[in-house]
Amino acid sequence: MGKSARVLGGEFGRTAREMNELLKEHDYLYGIPGAYGLTEKGQQFAEEQYESRGTGGYAQYNPHWETRTWNDETAAALKADMAADPGEVRADVDDVPAEEADDFEYETYGPPDGFDFEGYEDYELGKAALSTAIVVGVVVGAVHLARHVKPCWKTKVTPAAKKLREKLTKQGRAT
Repeated sequence: MGKSARVLGGEFGRTAREMNELLKEHDYLYGIPGAYGLTEKGQQFAEEQYESRGTGGYAQYNPHWETRTWNDETAAALKADMAADPGEVRADVDDVPAEEADDFEYETYGPPDGFDFEGYEDYELGKAALSTAIVVGVVVGAVHLARHVKPCWKTKVTPAAKKLREKLTKQGRAT
């Protein structure tokens, strides 16, 4: 029975993504995440099957993908490859001895040298003035627009509403 990368990864304590990266690192796969393919070495241990929903119509409605199933000998072969070539040993931050941790330089964050705080205050005042100008502009615009809305309401909306009410009353729908 074939195993997916997720099931195979469970034997190694890895996720499917991590398992595919491990298989790529040991030359069972080539490509990038989401677009892996089998190498010659990988073809000895896996089968690749092309699948498609094929419902017709536009291409975006017809997804297609490949699935790989790994045979039972894959885990043993991969463990042997890992033992023969352990790869790069990566240390976590917690694994760094305290003496070496003191050698790290930490960067402090703050305003850059020569920062002009007076100019910054002017900038803040400018933002407040701009906000005020926007609010005043909206209010003035609403006042000027009101001149045109009232006549339109009286000449177009009100008569149309009366006609609709009369029509619905004749049909027995209005109360």
